[in-house]
Amino acid sequence: MKALILAGGFATRLRPLSCSKPKLLFPIVGVPLIDRMISWLGEAGIREIILAVNHLSERLKIELGQKRLGSKIQFSVEEETLGTAGPIRLASPYLDPHEPFLALNGDIVTDIDLRALVNVHLARSAIATIALTRVRDPAQYGSVTVTPDGRITGFEEKKDSPTKTNLINAGIYILDPKVQTLIPRHGPVSLERTVFPRLASKRLMWGMTHNGVWYDIGRISDFVKANMEILKTTTHTGIVHSKQYKQTWAAKSPFSVGEGFRPSKGVRIGPNTILSERVSVGEGSSIRNSIIFEDTTIGARCTLNGALVGEKVSIGSQSQIGKRAVVAGEISIPDGSIIRENSFVLS
Repeated sequence: MKALILAGGFATRLRPLSCSKPKLLFPIVGVPLIDRMISWLGEAGIREIILAVNHLSERLKIELGQKRLGSKIQFSVEEETLGTAGPIRLASPYLDPHEPFLALNGDIVTDIDLRALVNVHLARSAIATIALTRVRDPAQYGSVTVTPDGRITGFEEKKDSPTKTNLINAGIYILDPKVQTLIPRHGPVSLERTVFPRLASKRLMWGMTHNGVWYDIGRISDFVKANMEILKTTTHTGIVHSKQYKQTWAAKSPFSVGEGFRPSKGVRIGPNTILSERVSVGEGSSIRNSIIFEDTTIGARCTLNGALVGEKVSIGSQSQIGKRAVVAGEISIPDGSIIRENSFVLS
């Protein structure tokens, strides 16, 4: 079976971080999202992956190449926005016309059992089988109604009024090739609003409810929440490369630092802090409740509390960054800067 990852959007809800970085490369506790996806797919025996991409597609091609973590990678590039169904139509040359395939949204972190989902699909002779999950507030997603045996009967759109169920579409589907015949040849098309309701009305769709890990990281608040909750479940407590470093910096759990971490004397890390690869922190700086992307340099005597900082950022000495402040990637912050709570720094 092949997997088609739908990642063609512009990740507008993740700006300004997504202005310079594709969503698939966003770090989840220091590990790129796409690497977590590839490993999860590999556990189910899926080693051929098609990426339906648009925004920053050339950077993705360079970063990922044609093979990654033992899996084959192919790219289906949208020249225009095609919604969630259009990319399936566009990627049809890469898919087997006689075999079902897996399609999934490119902003999901989960441990859903894909083999079990495939088994449900085959046992029901379904045209489409989707993973379902429960959330406290389905209003921002739209909910799904199902019969006791798992047949999907309908979809409720995103709305503010109460819904009949807290089950939502988890963004992971097993699809029969026949689904492609339901997708118009031109323009953007929505799976959720156009294709799936038609299949549900014909009683051709089934669902499997998942009760484990599931995060949608499509918004900054959700991205931070996913990182912090996953951090608490990890046993990783940092990578220290010499006895000298052990003597010169201190950390409070939970925290995670990536390969190539370069701390100076008196650095304090944590709690609830994630530093991706090759982050450098100057003497006497303190970082807590924060997420720092890779290749970022933090000067001496800086204080970061609750900050979210993009990749390849240079933060000048004696700077302060407050709670829920977001700093875009690939920019420089002058010495002595004060970035207040809830601020967005673009350049």
